[in-house]
Amino acid sequence: MSPRERALGLARLPAPPPGPADAAEARLRALLDDIGALDRELEACSAELAAFAHRWERALGDAFAELAAAERLVRTLQALEDGLAALAERLRSGAPPERPRRDRRRAAPPPPDGDPSDAGGRAPAGAGEGGELEPLEDEAAALKRLYRRLARLLHPDLARDAGEEARRSGLMAHVNAAYARGDLAGLQVIAERLGAGEVVEGIDEAERLARIERRIETLRRIAASLARERDRLRASDTERLRAEAERRRAAGGDLVEETRAELAADAEAARADARARLSRAAAAAAELSRARRKAMDGIERRGPTGARRAFDPLGESALVRQGAARLERRSASAEARALARALEDAARAAPWEVALTCLAFFAEEGGRRVPEAMATAAALEARWDALRAGWPGAPDLGRMLARLPRHLVVGAREGGGEVHAGVQLAAADLAAGVRIALDRPAVAEVARAVLAALGPEEACPRCRARGPARHLYRTRGLDALHGIACAACGAVLRSYWRYGEVDGLEALAPHALRLGLVAEVTAALAGTAIGFQLLPAEAEALTAERLRRRFAELYLGPCEVDLAPAAVQVLGDGGPLGKGARVRGRGPLRLAVAAGAGTTAEELLELLRSRIERRFRR
Repeated sequence: MSPRERALGLARLPAPPPGPADAAEARLRALLDDIGALDRELEACSAELAAFAHRWERALGDAFAELAAAERLVRTLQALEDGLAALAERLRSGAPPERPRRDRRRAAPPPPDGDPSDAGGRAPAGAGEGGELEPLEDEAAALKRLYRRLARLLHPDLARDAGEEARRSGLMAHVNAAYARGDLAGLQVIAERLGAGEVVEGIDEAERLARIERRIETLRRIAASLARERDRLRASDTERLRAEAERRRAAGGDLVEETRAELAADAEAARADARARLSRAAAAAAELSRARRKAMDGIERRGPTGARRAFDPLGESALVRQGAARLERRSASAEARALARALEDAARAAPWEVALTCLAFFAEEGGRRVPEAMATAAALEARWDALRAGWPGAPDLGRMLARLPRHLVVGAREGGGEVHAGVQLAAADLAAGVRIALDRPAVAEVARAVLAALGPEEACPRCRARGPARHLYRTRGLDALHGIACAACGAVLRSYWRYGEVDGLEALAPHALRLGLVAEVTAALAGTAIGFQLLPAEAEALTAERLRRRFAELYLGPCEVDLAPAAVQVLGDGGPLGKGARVRGRGPLRLAVAAGAGTTAEELLELLRSRIERRFRR
């Protein structure tokens, strides 16, 4: 061998006879093979379960979400009913409602991520029993990496003199020999001694054996960890579900479709339960109203100014919020304006969300009495079904309640002295946002359909149509006569007076006028405006003669005024109107009394007022 070859450390030392370290090396290689097989098996099992879980979730995720939403709605309604019942019981027992408490405790931090899931999550392959991580590098790659590192460190060109070159050459010979026989432990021993500055005369067999045994022990822990993970996946719920799906498929069944049907049935049952609980919550709210009135009887408190005022035992309740006062119009908050924009955006994309918002708003505007069409869960569901028939893709009421928009909640509120439970705005100040949105044409169109559906179900004897009738003021201003008219032909089905503050459907009359469900023709008698509400088509075709007859029907007859209808004249901008003249577009209308009728418009007005007041005193 040439001096150059000796200088480069290419000499090959004779292989030592096999010893205990070599046997341990053989065991280590066999263990590495086992770990490789375990790792491949685990990888295949994990990938199979992950693929199955993905297919399962993709096929049934929506069905599971529907069931979860329905069950969440049931829990919400149950909690609402229980809370209202508890409040009523406290009032009956004389104890005030509990004041809302603020939980000042900090929320616990979320659990750390990284727990492996049944469907393919895996613990790190090098995790030991104590949770420590051990690197698991390919044996051949580790051998080559360490050999190259030692070759760079021991290169003869780095020697400072001939003695150093000879020492490096001898060490390199040991490195080459260990590399040739694949002795990773031997190379590690050399590297450690070099790093510690020790003299390397050769590879100590006992030290080599000890290092291999430590490596074997580490790999055994890794193998045990992989085996446990494999067994866990084989025993997981996902694997059992996958096996069941395979068994059903082999028998000609389809576990996915069967599960979807079961989930749909469970969700429908939960929604039916929610509808029943909605009625029970409304009943609990009515019972709370009665308990509240009884608790308030005779109880007075002094206000800030010293004036006496009735004490409201629900004034500080966290469960029952205060309703939005119909006559109070505060400036809209930022949240209310954001709601108005959201409703405008949803009016075309998801009109059913706007419709449910309008229902909640109209219920609030009804004051102490919710319109009959929304008073029970069954009535509300019937009207909702009629509404959503015009919107393809609109969900039924149960699904809608289970997935309420953020500005709506199922809860309780106080309005006009009564407690109501059901779908409502999340906060009272959001009502201002709905009012703003009603000025937008797209939102007004949905609101018009909703309000039209809230009329009482009536059969018209004239045109035989049956459906929600239209509430209107047959007249207002001088007198206030309510009417229920057929929405198809305008025939008046019922007339009635309401004394005191209106509520329910009657309280929504300003919205009906604003949305164009009804139209109003106004005529002044001796300076007092008198309004007559009709369906829009009727108002457009109204003539002076029909207006005169309507005045006679609603005022002269009921007040027993001895004056012929013909003595009343209808005047426009240009003077008296002919019998067939349409009154629309004629400017401000006035009602006058013809000369020679024996009275004047002023006297007629006073007579009518006195007769109307007499009716109130009866």
